[in-house]
Amino acid sequence: MSRQDKPKMTKDTVPEGFTMKMALVDALPVLFFGASMVVLSILFSDVLFLIGALLCLLAGAAKVLWKVIVVRRKKNIWWLFLQMRILMPIGFALMLLSVLIHAKSIDFARVWHAVTAFPPVICFAAGLIGMVLMGIFFVKLDSSDARSNWIEQVTNGLAQMAIFVGLLMLL
Repeated sequence: MSRQDKPKMTKDTVPEGFTMKMALVDALPVLFFGASMVVLSILFSDVLFLIGALLCLLAGAAKVLWKVIVVRRKKNIWWLFLQMRILMPIGFALMLLSVLIHAKSIDFARVWHAVTAFPPVICFAAGLIGMVLMGIFFVKLDSSDARSNWIEQVTNGLAQMAIFVGLLMLL
């Protein structure tokens, strides 16, 4: 199914089949991401990076809130759905900008060695595969479909958990 054939979420769409369990499962990747950002803040201390991470965390939390409202009130708060497509990219751009600004002071060879060491490399590879799958899901899956949401959130949760565990191994 191409992106043009895929049903589109609109401001008038109230997704069917969303459950509180789904909303809570959606909170897991947000929590793992937040925990990962705490670890990264220990390893890489920078205000711009922290602001970007907080924007991403806020975007994830707002998406969870959106799902809770869909489940409890059977209402689509459109700006809560859309905000993730704005806040998340801005947050990641700020984190990337922070790394680029500090590139001269980062020992990339040491970072590469740490990330590719065994066993963290297994965790980071699993996380990377999960993130690639999330990109594919964004293009291919219908965000108003409950089954698609389960696939996305389980994948995202496992990927974020793998990244978090990998980061813990670096401490």
